[in-house]
Formats: sequence, C-alpha cells, structure tokens
Amino acid sequence: MSLRALHFNSIVISSVLLLIASAHAGPPPTSVPTRKAAAIAPDPRIQIVIANRGTIVAQLFSRMAPKTTAHILALVRKKFYDHLLFHSVTKGFMAITGDPKSRTIDGAKIANLADVDIVEKYRLGSGRSGSNVPLEPGLSHTRGTLGLLRSERSINSGDCQFFFNLADNRTNDVVYTVFGVVIQGLDVMDKISQGDRITSIRIATSQLPAYAQPVPKK
Repeated sequence: MSLRALHFNSIVISSVLLLIASAHAGPPPTSVPTRKAAAIAPDPRIQIVIANRGTIVAQLFSRMAPKTTAHILALVRKKFYDHLLFHSVTKGFMAITGDPKSRTIDGAKIANLADVDIVEKYRLGSGRSGSNVPLEPGLSHTRGTLGLLRSERSINSGDCQFFFNLADNRTNDVVYTVFGVVIQGLDVMDKISQGDRITSIRIATSQLPAYAQPVPKK
C-alpha cells in the first residue's frame, strides 16, 4: 500500500473515531459560575447631640478597629451615653466623656474644677459599663478623631469612656485605640466645655443602605 493510501486511511479512521467520541460525549462544559463579591457595608456613623452646643456626626472605623466599634455601637443601642457629662476637657487637647456616674451630677458644679478635684469629690473617670475591649492600634490621633480611654495599668482595659482629639495628639498613637473621626460638626466639637452634657448618641441610620434601615413603626 502506498504512503498516500496509508495517509488517506489514517484520516478516515481518525474522522470515524472523532464521530464516535462526539456521539458519546455530553454537552460542552459551561463556565463555572463565580460567587459575586459580597458588597462591603459602609462604615457606621453615629450622631452625637450635645446640649446647648449642637450635633456631631462621627464615622466609625469598623475595619481598622472592629472590636472597639462593635463595643461602642452596642452601648449606643442601649442608650448608654444619654445624659452623660464631658467630665474632663482640656482645650486644645482632648474632651473626655462616657463615665456613667456623671449622669446624676450637675455639670455646672464641675465646670471649673481641676481633674484631681473632680476625681476626689465626684469619683469621675473610673466609671465602666462592665466589659473591656483589647487595644487596636494602627490609626493616628489627629484632630477630630475619637479615641477609647483605658486604664494606665492595662492596655486592654478600654470600655465606655472615649475622647475627642481637639488637636493632633500623635503621642497617643500606640497607647489608645482610634475608632472614629468627626465628619460633621468640628465647630461643635471645638465648643465642648467641661460639664457639658450629651443629650443622646444614636446610630445615624440615614447613612445605612436601604436594606439595613429599620422599618418605621406604623
């Protein structure tokens, strides 16, 4: 048999084998569906209303300080901060609030007292909610940021007391957790004085996507 004939026969045989294989094969494979990337939820925001001063809106850093943010939001949902005082304010430095023992104290009585006198007379600065969160360093204490106060004896003792950085305080960067920043109301923040009272802190639901908004009561 000539080489041409052998080549012709090999082509015929290959064609037949391909037809047989096609007949037994299933439908062509389809592309494997990929799971769509989950939508990243926006960082939560809180609205802080201060009596006789105004309203501050702060955005919380749920990715950089997740445990602290979750803790603060849990307290906000319980209305923990309602009617608490700014019991320690140093102009150009920081304004501290969040001590539950300040709720029943007349703010005017501490307005001009030194911190040591406030501690001695009213025992403010040591109040707690009952649970701690660990230190979550990494963000800088620039003007307008919110930091979580803690005990000097333990870096993982942060709880309910927090402060506004009224100026850049970068020496606190590895000492305290930054968990939020003022995005509206810096002028209100600058007006905060010792003895001022928080009217309320609420989660700013208007900033949440529609699917996360609570259903209004009828």
